[in-house]
Amino acid sequence: MKSWKLEPLSDRRQTKEDNTFIGGKPKLPPDMPLPRCRLCGKELTFFFQVAFPQGHKWEKKSMAVFYCVEQWHDQYCIPELPHGPGLNKVDVTTDFLTQYQRNFQVLVFDTEKAVPVEDYQEKVAFRSITITQEDKTDGRWDMVMGGRPIWIMGQPEKPASVAGDKKPVLLLQVREDFKFPILPDAPKEADPFFPAKVSPFSWYNLFAGNRIYFWGGQGQEEEWVYVSVQK
Repeated sequence: MKSWKLEPLSDRRQTKEDNTFIGGKPKLPPDMPLPRCRLCGKELTFFFQVAFPQGHKWEKKSMAVFYCVEQWHDQYCIPELPHGPGLNKVDVTTDFLTQYQRNFQVLVFDTEKAVPVEDYQEKVAFRSITITQEDKTDGRWDMVMGGRPIWIMGQPEKPASVAGDKKPVLLLQVREDFKFPILPDAPKEADPFFPAKVSPFSWYNLFAGNRIYFWGGQGQEEEWVYVSVQK
C-alpha cells in the first residue's frame, strides 16, 4: 500500500502554483463557492488542502478542508458518528454523508481547475507542504497520505463502505494535537472552557485536536469523504 509523507514547511509565501498547503488562501474551481457553517451561518475557515499525487487512487483530484472556528458547536466539535453497532466495518451511507458536514466542509475537485480565491480573508498562516513517497507509515508524521491507519485507541474503526464503495481508501491522516498557526489579526477560536470563551492560543485545533482520518468512496457520479477521529 503506497504511503506519502506530508511535511509542512514555513519557508516562503504562497504562489498560484501551490496545490498542497496549510492556510493562506484556498484554491478552488471558480464555480465552487466558499462554504458556510450550516449551524451558525458564518463563513467556514480554510485549514488546508492536498492534491493527490500520481499513483494515488484519487490522482488529479484535490481535497480542501474548512471548519467553523468562530462559534462553539458543542456536540459537533468532532464529526457526527454514523449509525450502527460500532464504528469498525460500518457502512457509511450517502444519506449520512449528505447531512453530517454541519460545521465543516470537505470539498473535492479536479486539481487543474482550481485557482486561488483572492477575496478570502486569510486566518490560518500559510505553510507549504512537501510530499515524499515512503515504504512505510510512521505515526509521528504530521500528515500521512495513503498507507495504513495509525489507531491510537487500540482498536480499528475502518468503514466497510463509503457511499456504497466497498473498497474505501484512506485518503489522509492528520496527527493528533496538530496545531494550525494563525495570523496575528485572525479571530481566536471559540472555546467555552476558557474564561473569555475563546482560546488564548495563537493556533487553531481541528476537531478538538483528535487524530483525523479522511476516508474516500467513489459513488456513481462523485467522490465522497467520510471523516472519523480518535484520541
